[in-house]
Amino acid sequence: MELKIHNNLTRKKEVFKPIENGKVKFYSCGPTTYDFLHIGNARALVVGDLFHRVLKSFGYDVTFVRNYTDVDDKIIDRAKELNRDPIEHAALFVKECETDMNSLGMMPATHTPKVSETMPEIIKMIEDIIKNGKGYVVDGEVFFNVPAFPAYGKLSKKDLDSLQHGIRVEVDNRKKHPSDFVLWKPAKAGEPAWESPWGKGRPGWHIECSAMAKKFLGNTLDLHHGGVDLMFPHHENEIAQSEAANNCPFCHNWAHNEFLNFGSEKMSKSLGNVIKIRDFVQKYGGQVLRHILLSVHYRARLEWTDEVLNRALDEVKKIHEFAIEAKEYSAKGTFSSKEISDCIEKMKEELSNDFNSAGAMGHFFTFLKISRAHKEELSLESVTQLQSTLKFVQDALGLISVDPQKVLDELKRYDQDTSSTGVDAAWIERLIEERKAAKAAKNWARADEIRKEIASKNILLKDNPDGTTSWSVQN
Repeated sequence: MELKIHNNLTRKKEVFKPIENGKVKFYSCGPTTYDFLHIGNARALVVGDLFHRVLKSFGYDVTFVRNYTDVDDKIIDRAKELNRDPIEHAALFVKECETDMNSLGMMPATHTPKVSETMPEIIKMIEDIIKNGKGYVVDGEVFFNVPAFPAYGKLSKKDLDSLQHGIRVEVDNRKKHPSDFVLWKPAKAGEPAWESPWGKGRPGWHIECSAMAKKFLGNTLDLHHGGVDLMFPHHENEIAQSEAANNCPFCHNWAHNEFLNFGSEKMSKSLGNVIKIRDFVQKYGGQVLRHILLSVHYRARLEWTDEVLNRALDEVKKIHEFAIEAKEYSAKGTFSSKEISDCIEKMKEELSNDFNSAGAMGHFFTFLKISRAHKEELSLESVTQLQSTLKFVQDALGLISVDPQKVLDELKRYDQDTSSTGVDAAWIERLIEERKAAKAAKNWARADEIRKEIASKNILLKDNPDGTTSWSVQN
């Protein structure tokens, strides 16, 4: 099936044509291992996993590289706070990242390189950049000469003269141009450092991904993914330094996932609205978080609300109950329908249209509803198709766990934790209906009384734009 991807290099949806027919070289920017991952990180990770799964389900031989940035200013600063060796601190959080990824049901990448293990390749690439006239050395520090690379800005569509300087690094008067960025920085006391032709030091952030991608995928990639915040300067700089070193295109297709928002606010540690993956999984299970992240197209902003969470809890429960009971389905009649027989093809059509996981999920829920309603009269053909569809959803989307009962047990534990707070869901729903009637009658005093009564039980009400009211237990 023909696959179309929205390519940010051209800002158009294009037919995906890998360099080598049937094989895909795919790179996704992985986490910086300085702290526990949050659910904003999870979106990028799950989107990368979605691309990997869909490509494999469509029959491609995929070499998937997702890196760990284990040499970085953030790691050094956090290690200093904790009086730890930076490399040891990073290694600890590589393991924590792996735990979180496993909890999200992610398939293993083909390669998961670390910066600390790629120094020979990084140094060689910097040497090639200098040799090709695109880099220069000042006092043991190596800079990339941006004006010497005329194509700079082709991904972000930024004009060199209008670039905002000082992004991620301070403006340095030693640079030939304010937009020049660091490839290698001299060693500082207490920081990890490696020997190089320019003295002891460590790499700049951007060169790390270029070298890791080249080491495992060669000079030119088929697909590169990351969060939209990485498009500039990180991905723009990756293109510049890779093409300056290799004298050929770096990547043909660029895909970026959008942010995760809490209401109208972008998820940001500075805003204090950060939920760690580990905390979420301990409360609700990783399958619920994965479900939420795939319920919206990767290029659309994901608005995190109580309603979104509650819907996911309900849908994950229905899916995994169905996965268990469907194992016992047998042909007892002659019922068949296009929603059952064509579900896989319809999901493939959605996924071939720029990895539209939300559209694929819509077809699957229709399939689930009809299959369940007619479970006592399904034909042999429908039963066979049903099992194939569940397998496809498990493989291509990861929306069905390999252990459905474990997921249901996690949800049951959450329900028990909620009930242990003394919350009576039926009582809340009755009061919500009464409040709705009071508001319709413009009895604002009674509506306020009901809200206060519910709030006294540590319950938060949220009035949604569609006229419904959702609620959640406050910790």
